[in-house]
Amino acid sequence: MRWRKEAGTGDSRSFEYILLAILVFFIIGVIFRSAVVFIAVGIFAAYLIGYKIYDKSIVRSLNLKNNTRTIKLFPGEEESFTFEIENRSMFPLINGEFSFQIGSAIKAYTIAKKDEDYWKELQLPLSILQKKKTVLEFPIRAEQRGVARVKNITYDFPHLLNFSRLRLRYYNFYQTEFIVYPKLLPVNGINAVFHMMPGDSRLNYSPYEDVQSPLGTRDYSYSDPFHKINWKATVKTQKMQTNIYEKVVDRTFVFIVNLSTENDKNMVSFNKNLENLLSYTAYLSEYATKMRIPFEIYINARKPGKIPYVHLHEGEGKTHYMYALEMLARIHKQAPILPFNKMMFQVGKQFIKPKTIIFIGDLTGGSMEMMSSWKQVQNSIYQVVAGEGGAAIRPVAREAIKNAT
Repeated sequence: MRWRKEAGTGDSRSFEYILLAILVFFIIGVIFRSAVVFIAVGIFAAYLIGYKIYDKSIVRSLNLKNNTRTIKLFPGEEESFTFEIENRSMFPLINGEFSFQIGSAIKAYTIAKKDEDYWKELQLPLSILQKKKTVLEFPIRAEQRGVARVKNITYDFPHLLNFSRLRLRYYNFYQTEFIVYPKLLPVNGINAVFHMMPGDSRLNYSPYEDVQSPLGTRDYSYSDPFHKINWKATVKTQKMQTNIYEKVVDRTFVFIVNLSTENDKNMVSFNKNLENLLSYTAYLSEYATKMRIPFEIYINARKPGKIPYVHLHEGEGKTHYMYALEMLARIHKQAPILPFNKMMFQVGKQFIKPKTIIFIGDLTGGSMEMMSSWKQVQNSIYQVVAGEGGAAIRPVAREAIKNAT
């Protein structure tokens, strides 16, 4: 059953009064053998039967369309949202009030009576004729990063037979989800971050070659190494020939986000700039996507499972970028924090080849010590630093890493 009558509504007491009246009149009719009294009993009985039919009909016949859908928005973007409700019964539902709640990430600004209470219960007038559908449509606006759902759906209307207010509550899980992505806050200097390291990405001017991907041969030059000579081609053409291989490079970005901060007493607390940190990460993800650079993300927000932190595996392209935005949107504003050093220890064990690492958030003393063991990546570590003119990216000095030990 999708709809249930709210406990404590006045119509249940009216039913008891009618049942009591039938019993009293029946006893009076038996005692005085009055036909008029029995007629009254019949009228009350017919009314009671209609009453029960009406009650069951409205609960079973009211249908709220509930398809699975996800609405994805950036802060400030607007979208039209609809509820589709059908009354399949033979009774009209007049002068009712449809109410619901949406999470704080979304604002139904034309319905909210007060701007500061936009996330509380919202109400819309609703009347539905028998055997008809009604569509409630209104605009919504994305207010802030996060995930929101519609909940606490109720329909309050006057009972057709006793005129008391009857409230129905929708008990099914409403399957519409709103995802508000983080803002894209620029990070200055990201275009200067580029390190050529051996990898799998094709790049014509890379100094590295993939010997497993030969492209052909060319005439030998005195500067060519001896091991690149193709002897079969040399014999066939009677000229010295050199193998040509695919130019490859690893341009992968690794974004490591620290949502915690340390005070003067080395006490770890929640970083108040969480929204900015996630917005910087979203911007860097967009940049990597535009430049066709693979990237992965580590965030020290605690989650259940074997991997206790949030991790987006390496990937590239628009689909991967959308995964990144959704992951960032789902980080709770007060998410449990995994100690940054603990995550760094786990992350460091996964680096089997050089990577370009970009830190977003504070760097702790312990994390600097761990980086000293990342010998292969010491020349490609950067940090996003916020300032008065906005955020900028700067290299983490190799000397600072060494001195941490």
